[in-house]
Amino acid sequence: MAENTLTSIPKYLEQSLSPQYAKEAEKLLRSIESQPGFSINLLHVIASTNLSQSVRLAGALFFKNLIKRKWVDEEGSYLLPIEDVNKIKVEILDVMIELPNQLQVQIGEAITLIAECDFPHNWPNLIDNLVGKLSLTDFVNNKAILLVSHSIFKKWRPLFRSDELFLEIKLVLEKFVDPFLKLFVELDSLIDKNNDNQALLNIYFDNLLLLIQIYYDFNCQDIPEFFEDHMNELMTIIHKYLVYTNPLLRKDDEDDEIEVLIKVKTATIELVLLYVTRYADVFEPLIQTFITSIWELVNTYITKQPKYDLLVVKALQFLTSIIKIPNYQDLFQNENSINEIIEKIILPNIYFREIDEEAFEDEPINYVRSDLEGSDFDSRRKSATDFLRELKELNSELLTNSVMKYVNQFLSMSQQDWKNKDTAIYLFSSLATKGSVTNIGVTSTNVLVDVVKFFTDNIANDLVSPSTHPILQVDAIKYIFVFRNQLTKEQLITTIPLLINHLSPQANPVSVLVLGLFNKHDIEPYLTELLTNLFNLILINNSSPEKLAENEFLIKCLMRILYTAEDSLITRLPIIEQLLQILRVTAKNPSNPKFSHYVFESLGLLIKFGLSNIKEYIELIIPALLEILGEDVQEFVPYTFQILAFLLENYPRSNGLPDTYRNLIPPLLSTSVWAFRGNIPGITRLLIAILEHDPSTFIASQDSLTPLLGVFQKLIASKVNDAYGFDLLQSILLNIPFTALQPHIRTIGQLLLRRLQDSRTDKFVKRLVVFLNTLATISLNSSGETFINSESLNGDFPINLIDSVQQGVFQQIYKSFILPISGTLSNLQDKKIVNVGLSQLLISQSFSSNYQMLIVPTIEQLAQNLDSYEGINKALTGSSAGAAVPHAGGPAAPINELDLDLSAFGSHFSKIVSISNVSFDPVSSIKSNDFESIKLAIFTNIKHIPVEYLNQLSRESQSILKKLGL
Repeated sequence: MAENTLTSIPKYLEQSLSPQYAKEAEKLLRSIESQPGFSINLLHVIASTNLSQSVRLAGALFFKNLIKRKWVDEEGSYLLPIEDVNKIKVEILDVMIELPNQLQVQIGEAITLIAECDFPHNWPNLIDNLVGKLSLTDFVNNKAILLVSHSIFKKWRPLFRSDELFLEIKLVLEKFVDPFLKLFVELDSLIDKNNDNQALLNIYFDNLLLLIQIYYDFNCQDIPEFFEDHMNELMTIIHKYLVYTNPLLRKDDEDDEIEVLIKVKTATIELVLLYVTRYADVFEPLIQTFITSIWELVNTYITKQPKYDLLVVKALQFLTSIIKIPNYQDLFQNENSINEIIEKIILPNIYFREIDEEAFEDEPINYVRSDLEGSDFDSRRKSATDFLRELKELNSELLTNSVMKYVNQFLSMSQQDWKNKDTAIYLFSSLATKGSVTNIGVTSTNVLVDVVKFFTDNIANDLVSPSTHPILQVDAIKYIFVFRNQLTKEQLITTIPLLINHLSPQANPVSVLVLGLFNKHDIEPYLTELLTNLFNLILINNSSPEKLAENEFLIKCLMRILYTAEDSLITRLPIIEQLLQILRVTAKNPSNPKFSHYVFESLGLLIKFGLSNIKEYIELIIPALLEILGEDVQEFVPYTFQILAFLLENYPRSNGLPDTYRNLIPPLLSTSVWAFRGNIPGITRLLIAILEHDPSTFIASQDSLTPLLGVFQKLIASKVNDAYGFDLLQSILLNIPFTALQPHIRTIGQLLLRRLQDSRTDKFVKRLVVFLNTLATISLNSSGETFINSESLNGDFPINLIDSVQQGVFQQIYKSFILPISGTLSNLQDKKIVNVGLSQLLISQSFSSNYQMLIVPTIEQLAQNLDSYEGINKALTGSSAGAAVPHAGGPAAPINELDLDLSAFGSHFSKIVSISNVSFDPVSSIKSNDFESIKLAIFTNIKHIPVEYLNQLSRESQSILKKLGL
């Protein structure tokens, strides 16, 4: 890298701190970030004490984001120069240790990102380096090392057990546990010796917290022998700090910052909870000690300060887990203990606090979002509720009778304070609910209470009374939401106009959720009013893109109503115009992924249920979508491609390809548009839609097909995107005339076999097998759709495609992959296609002429597959699973059952469920779970095989075929 570029890094970083130069500075830094030496020199800039703290922090943030963006690509290959990669891994730990805390955090996160990609295989000495820097005297440096260590090890917590995972944990344990124990014991000694030194105590407890968190990391999958052997020694120290107090570590209760001692106690309970739930057999001698201490702790921190919330939550989770252990259930089996639990634990932790009221008044949307969907950790209320429900499982009658006394007591005091009624409703709802609340409400309830009567007596009036406190209105609507399966149809219908009345500028967000629960006929009389009120509410906050997109509950309700209304809407164009207006505003700064997703889902539903107006939709929607593409609103681009594809898929082919789509082809085939992973599914779908609508566009000249095949080549080479490569190739083979394709057939075969040889994955091999058998069955296609090459795509084609690379290679591919894989597929549609496809290969001319030696193995494999298929068929027909089982890309789930992970925008692809396309099925006339029809199709082909081959079958295969009726 040129010297002037090296010296310009600090200058660009300094410019990035000024708003007027920030964008240009970021652009300049990105323009040189891939050059050799940039990343390691940036690390040196961060380490330089000659530069200002703000410049170094800007460098640390850029470095962390550079690692996130460009350390490895989707295939795991390094994107930065390998010399920089190696130097960074050698120097970064030493740099981090010397940095001040704010910079240390950023570089520590960068180390974690590198370790996620490289440890253990490509960074084998990482743990040696970490352990080598630990000290029994320098706990300032230790904190940095332990922080990085924990950030690397905590990734084990949610992972599924595997040999590879356990080998990694074993590798770390072998190097780390001895210094871990020495540090733990030394810290305990130092804390005792410095009990009156506040500064040292804070440093020591920061280290103790990290050690306890690493203790959990090491035990999260299984209890290692080391920790089992040292359990008494370590847990004695752990218990000591669970009950430890020191005024030097306690802040004023009015201070919202969580003191380190509370964090230590919380982490301790979390660790003990792990041992109780996973390793109770070895932990049993110590359980009673911890029960007593944690019970006292809950009562000690009964204060309603939110900084103690997580501590109380973990303590309640611990006590809940104790109820499940038979040896301790007697503690919870008498009326006195139940009353004590209700009064000292349940009620104080579910009572509505002033801070909760302030949160509702300041941010009602966030309050309801947290109440319904949970937050980063469970609330006191939810944890107390879980505790209550576990007690109910132990002795339902005793618990119900005890709790109902308090419910009635709080109801009788509701005139004195609305919070008493809120507590009564919450208590009753917790008591009445059996199991969990799902997206379809509660499926069963406690038979000892009357949910319907409680609604009539205590809830219904709160929906209409103007004097009802807003929180009680939320409670009433949430009650309907939770118990809608138990309330009568008449009760639910009567709530619709009441709920619509709540769609005012002061509306609480729960009401919109409930309105999405009714059927088409229920809401039809109210559709106009509903949609008008909803749009008024959504658009009232259009002062900024962020404000407009703040309340995803409103747009989600709109989506659910459009889904429920189906074709009931008389007019759709004004609604589409309003949605497009919302998109134009929010596109200026997309801030709420859920809101944006539901806008596009709503747009998809309007198109889907009004396809007769497709021409008007294209004229109205496409200009707005092209505007989004033109402004490169990356968060919206993947959605845009899906809408464009769906519009064209439903546009009459007789009308020809609209010029708008024809003009899109060159940019769709350019490299830049494929750079974002989230774009790829939508662009592939759109290209296929154009290809199927007018294939002549891609063969207008001799070279016009080459860019399309180039896209296929790029996709099929990718382990992440190869499925889209198969989708595109399948469409090319179906729709591009063979006269134009012929010069490229051998190249297509070479690309498939090269990927199979060089970097195959199980996913690729299975998809290849399904793809080849799909080609073998195209001639059977009975969907009513005709393709240019339908007659040519039969059992001969996949053989000729593979053998075009080298004559005879098909035999090797067939024996090594196609036959064995045919018996391992779990997806029913894939199983159907592959088995019918094998029977088509059997009767092809190429097979009978060149591969007679494969006939017997093929029939024997088919016999085994059919035998297995029959077992699956019996299981399906004996249960509700007998309904048609869709392919992974098959019919969309009902929109009201969406469970979306849309917490943040990113490079991932978010499918618009309302307009998702089904995977191509060349034998759609046979249902994927219709065993008899599949068997008939296969037997029809086997019967064409000369009898001498059938006589060569093994006795087992002949027996199976005879049993199946051949």
